[in-house]
Amino acid sequence: MTQPLLIPGLPRSLARDGWWLDAPVSGPPGVPQGEARTTRGPHWAGLTGLVALADLLFWHHAPGLSLALFALAILGVAAAGSWRQSARPVVLLVLTALPVVEHLQALSLAFLGLGLALALVWLRRPEAGKTEMLAQTAAWLGRLPGYWLAPLSLHAGVLAQITRPSHASRSARKALRDWAFPLAGSLVFLGLLMQANPVLAQVLALDLDLWSALSRAAFWGAAALFVAPLLSPDLPALASLSPIALPRAARLGLNPRSVLRALVLFNALIAMQSLTDLSILVFGATLPEGMSLAEYAHRGAYPLLATALLAGAFALSARPFLHEHRAIRPLLLVWLAQNMVLCGAAMMRLEHYIDTYGLTYLRLYALIWMGLVAIGLGLVAVQLLRGRNAAWLLIRCAALGLGTLYLCAFVNFAQIIAAQNLARANPDTDYICSLGPMAHGAFLDAMRATSGLRIEPRPCAIWFPPQTPGWREWGFRSWRVARYSSAMKIPERTR
Repeated sequence: MTQPLLIPGLPRSLARDGWWLDAPVSGPPGVPQGEARTTRGPHWAGLTGLVALADLLFWHHAPGLSLALFALAILGVAAAGSWRQSARPVVLLVLTALPVVEHLQALSLAFLGLGLALALVWLRRPEAGKTEMLAQTAAWLGRLPGYWLAPLSLHAGVLAQITRPSHASRSARKALRDWAFPLAGSLVFLGLLMQANPVLAQVLALDLDLWSALSRAAFWGAAALFVAPLLSPDLPALASLSPIALPRAARLGLNPRSVLRALVLFNALIAMQSLTDLSILVFGATLPEGMSLAEYAHRGAYPLLATALLAGAFALSARPFLHEHRAIRPLLLVWLAQNMVLCGAAMMRLEHYIDTYGLTYLRLYALIWMGLVAIGLGLVAVQLLRGRNAAWLLIRCAALGLGTLYLCAFVNFAQIIAAQNLARANPDTDYICSLGPMAHGAFLDAMRATSGLRIEPRPCAIWFPPQTPGWREWGFRSWRVARYSSAMKIPERTR
């Protein structure tokens, strides 16, 4: 029988507190001993520092570059003590913060939030694979609202934890007993001395705005509630990942015979549509009486795009029947190729409509989306030829979409739209003015190129370059436009 270790002369208080010398470290179920993660809250010094930084960056200041700096500070505090594992998460966060540095908008803010979430999960699960890390990030983001609202819900369990005596509460009560009388007495003596010493009274005089102080305190509390869950090292348990599966074709009423017949009919219909578009848009065939080319273009651009999307969905649904008949595979590839041509025809229609009525954000985004749909159909064709699974296609389509959005975050679309519309004979001045200061460079170029240009109504937001009150609101795009404006002299007739 093993005898307990006895050390003669050891004080009883130390003997009672020495349980940690040989007690086993317990962790979550299923985690080997020695690898258990500690369940604790955020580091209070780091949380306090981040709240102070939030006050410096955001209180009475518009967001801009400050958002990227604050996200990097959050990751820095979360990485305290694990600097060796933080290099790759930091690089990821820097890449996703670049759109905010370029220009603050909803798209760049979404990239920053997603990048911060991925970086925090990567920091806490450096051994996880890509799929597991994405799933863990999605699970964590889904629970973040609950973490933020948890301190505000004072249900019975929270009240019991607050009122339960603990070592920290006992220490706080002891400190209160030790410091209550000295601090109260010091305040009394300070009040008397201020009455007797006008110099001291002037130095210590407080011009306090109670509403401003309460608003600032509420801002600190909101900042602490927002940041605290981001610093917690714990992540929600991840359920087992199931493979990505598309709906079964049998449920859609498809079988080898129906797929073969549908491919023959669908290809014939798309071929007829493509020949009609080529004859009108390329070879200049006569339109129906009373219909202009712009009306013809506008009437079919978006329906053709919807047709291409449905074509891709049908191709994925027909994939299980590729080996049922030798004609299905070539017909399906012809179907995809024809729909890629259909996307090109829709883009040509939209370009004709833009030439007539001008460029807008929606029309420009539609052009980009049509190009993405055409590339996506090409990826479906590659998937069919190489026999890849649905996960292969989904990952590449997601990467294509995210990559396109990331690049779009660095493009000044207001400048492009204004430049094209100002070159028109009768531009829509109301819409041009709504583009805002980011289109100021295009306005300056148009003023130099066109002597009789007039922009009404006045004043027009496009007349003036973007203003940056301070370094917190700084953006690379607004800096470029303002710098270009200062390098050019605006003609006097525009004033």
